[in-house]
Amino acid sequence: MKKTIALVLAAILLLSLAACGQTAQPAEPAATEAPAEVPAETEAPAAAETDNSNVNYSLRVAQMGTSIKAAMVVLANEMGYYAEEGLDVTFEPINNLNDGITAILGGSLDILPFGVIPTCTFVAQGADLTVIGGTIAEGSECVMTPENAATYTDGDLTWFAGKTVACVRPETGHMIMMQKIAQAGVDMTTVKFVELDGFQSVVEAVLKGEADVGFVNSGFGQNAKTQGLEVPFLVGEYAPNAVCCRQTALKSNVEANRDAYVRFEIANLRAMMLMLTDKETTIAKLVEFSGLDEQYVYNCIYDGVMKISMDSSANRVQEFYEIMQANGDIAADSEYDMTDHVDSGIYYDALTTVMERYPDFDGWTAMMEAYEENNL
Repeated sequence: MKKTIALVLAAILLLSLAACGQTAQPAEPAATEAPAEVPAETEAPAAAETDNSNVNYSLRVAQMGTSIKAAMVVLANEMGYYAEEGLDVTFEPINNLNDGITAILGGSLDILPFGVIPTCTFVAQGADLTVIGGTIAEGSECVMTPENAATYTDGDLTWFAGKTVACVRPETGHMIMMQKIAQAGVDMTTVKFVELDGFQSVVEAVLKGEADVGFVNSGFGQNAKTQGLEVPFLVGEYAPNAVCCRQTALKSNVEANRDAYVRFEIANLRAMMLMLTDKETTIAKLVEFSGLDEQYVYNCIYDGVMKISMDSSANRVQEFYEIMQANGDIAADSEYDMTDHVDSGIYYDALTTVMERYPDFDGWTAMMEAYEENNL
């Protein structure tokens, strides 16, 4: 087993920067007005009495620089929610998803809140990994020049026949669209996918005419627009609620320390409640942590391209695993799949806890309905 895992690590070691962890800076410092004043839409419910002072767990959570892709993890930490739930959370710096998976398997990291591609890849080889929750759903955007965008018709993926597509290897959007394009009847031998080293490289390739179209993530659609490109569609329009970043942990650790992981998810759901009830505080905390432009942070969190969700989404994870198999990214005949490597109960237990603790918050019902759709 160790030899197999090592071979997989070596095979993807060239992915020097995890696409899901990249953060798009605006092409130029925002000289436009600050975002319009955003009042809290509703007042956050008062917390029920809790006493976790006698329970203390330590969790080591991966963080990629000042990225806010795992925004609720950052927000929960900044607001002190982890400590209030009896957790001592430390952020461990990683450079890429390989670092994270290696650390998880090696026992020096407890939670990787980025990526899903490496998780599926290693599970296909028999790795002792499990998904305990979500970070982002959807998030991928298609970018084209205005000239090419004018020739694209909504819903007609036959447009991709004969096209060159720029992408970043460890990113879910282009993998999902690869399958969708094939299902539309396109001869995939006529479509050339060019893998580049980052989303800005994708933007530049499209701008220079080296690619007809590109797929980006992590807010780079906004970046592309500032440079003259257009976003003709979001991948989520073709694959609603498609998984992007997940929270991955070592399966044996989750089984041995289940309460710690449930408490981690409770804190993240409290951060989501804050995000949905107090935009001003949410933006201020994320700007303070990241140093990013306020308008950019607002767009990342609230424009709906990246759908923030802590839902483990077992059904969607398995669907993506099968997409990777269909595309040849992992072996079609692997004896493993993700059905035994998603622990939806962690999220469910956390969600039922906050529903009982904060009954006046009306966002929980929609989350439970989504849970039932995505996991049962």
